[in-house]
This record gives sequence, C-alpha cells and structure tokens, in this order.
Amino acid sequence: MTKETSLQIFSEQYPQIMKLQRELAKTDWYVRDGWTMFVGYYHAGIFAQVYKLNWHNYTLDGIHLEFGLDEAALESKQLRIDLHVGHRNLFDRTEFNARTMPKMETLVSSWDDVKFSRTNLSDRLHIHVSFTKTGFAKQIATAFTRLSALGPIIDGGIKGL
Repeated sequence: MTKETSLQIFSEQYPQIMKLQRELAKTDWYVRDGWTMFVGYYHAGIFAQVYKLNWHNYTLDGIHLEFGLDEAALESKQLRIDLHVGHRNLFDRTEFNARTMPKMETLVSSWDDVKFSRTNLSDRLHIHVSFTKTGFAKQIATAFTRLSALGPIIDGGIKGL
C-alpha cells in the first residue's frame, strides 16, 4: 500500500468515523461512564481508539478498544475491534491481567464472535464486525456498546495499581 492510498482511505473514511463518534455520544454508557474516542492516521488508513480517561491511554499505549479501517477491511466490509492492554503507561500489567482476565473470560465466554486470549499480553480479545456503507456507524456502535460491558472489569483492575 502506498502512502497516497492510505491518506486517501483516511480522507474518505474520516466522515464515517465521525458519524460513529456521534453515534457513540448518543449512548448512555458512553456519556455516563466518561468514555472518549481518538481518531488517527496510520500507515494503512484510519484508526480509532475508544477508552475511558482513567485507562492510562494518554499516549495511545494504555488500555483501549481499537480498530483500523484499511483497504482489506473496506473490501471485505468487516473490521476487527481489539482490546489492547498496553504496557508503557500501565503501572503493573501483570497485576492488572491477574485481576481482570478471569472476569473478562467469564463475561465473553458466551459471545460466539469473540476470540479471547490468556497468553497474548497486549491483545486480550477481539471481535470481527461486519458493516455496510450506510449502516457503518450504527453497526460499529452496537459492537462497542456490547464491549462496553468490559468497562467495570477494567476499572476494577486498575483500582489500586
């Protein structure tokens, strides 16, 4: 992929991502619980991170839900949302994982479309979400709404680190 292609994807998809942000801002959990969203450019297109301000994500390497929208995702009309547990800003990732992994695994065990990992320290879980051009914002917001159930577990794991 060329830089021009990735910049074109960023430019063309930015309005869709902004629709997603507005869609999230309409949800109770997003507003009530203090969630936010960061949108950025990366080598393959556009990415977004959804997280709470207390998740040590101030340099985008803390805890966050993230997806990238690149050429492959646009062609397949499917993207992957990952829960990343970064280490640079998280004071004790080992302790955090010990506190949260069993609870997360229990929560998502009945979700058929979730891939959970006990061994990958950074990529704890991911889901694939299908989308259409006209339904993108609502479809991705629905996935984030379901994933927001991880919020209290993450908050509890951070407390006292």
